[in-house]
Amino acid sequence: MRERIEERVARFPDAPGVYVFLDRNGAALYVGKAARLRTRVRSYLKAGGDGRAAIPFLIQDAVDVSVANWTVF
Repeated sequence: MRERIEERVARFPDAPGVYVFLDRNGAALYVGKAARLRTRVRSYLKAGGDGRAAIPFLIQDAVDVSVANWTVF
């Protein structure tokens, strides 16, 4: 499943937005916001995650991630 997430993240915009990690049932595991979506979500996929102890467990349970981005006028 990690490969699926990595493929999706590669297509994310490098713009502000909200991301949601989803489990196999489609339930939200984690919701976050970022000024740079692609960069932020990729930080979870690096070895050790972003330094928080819970991140490896999040990535282990996540099967998908989705985003919503917006433009500020």
